[in-house]
Amino acid sequence: MNQALYLTASHPAAQAMLLAAFGLFGLCLRRYRTAAVFCALGGLWITLCAMPAFAGLLKLGLENQYPRYEAATYPTADAIVVLGGGDSPSFGASSHVGTGTSSVQATRAGLGLELYRESKAPIVLLSGGDGEAVDMAHQLEQQGVLAQSLKVESTSVNTYQNALYSAAILRHEGRNRILLVTSSWTMSRAAACFRRQGLEVIPAPAFDRENTRRALSWQPQRASLAQSGRWLHEYIGLLVYKLRGWA
Repeated sequence: MNQALYLTASHPAAQAMLLAAFGLFGLCLRRYRTAAVFCALGGLWITLCAMPAFAGLLKLGLENQYPRYEAATYPTADAIVVLGGGDSPSFGASSHVGTGTSSVQATRAGLGLELYRESKAPIVLLSGGDGEAVDMAHQLEQQGVLAQSLKVESTSVNTYQNALYSAAILRHEGRNRILLVTSSWTMSRAAACFRRQGLEVIPAPAFDRENTRRALSWQPQRASLAQSGRWLHEYIGLLVYKLRGWA
């Protein structure tokens, strides 16, 4: 299953339409009860996925095994590996050591910077295609990270390739123990991929900031459909990666 296919399959609207299609098929077979059940399930599913609280539960299921820590509390490693994606940090007065779980540390590059400043590893390896890794390297260098401490892997287009190409760089330098930085909700898949490459992984998830009041609401909202699709995409992605032997 390719990226575009399971991205489409992860959207609640597509899933609801599939259930409705089963319902129509049952109707054609004059299985009226079966048809009614599938159509009802489709309506119920898309309504449930439109609820902010349900979208929040889906996300919690992805990140609940990775607690939120301050950069200073992590153990040391051979390298800090930061995956591309997510928001770009807005470095400013809050980006110095000791900010804890600040708005800077809520981004991948920001947390990587904090870990480096806390001397948790001598190098930072930035992984991501489409210029993501290069952009992060420029940002970190402007924040005082030594150029010789930065490594860039800029050809990967997915998490599997992040792990595959980064592991090759790390093995060449004799580095095995890494602090892996990515978004909290993608950590399960990312950590599994890097461990599959034989690396010792210490997860260092970056947690975004949520509107808690909105997340507790059970009133359907259109924006929550996209959020639910995003989290469902990650669940499906993890399953696909496991089936392909990537994670």
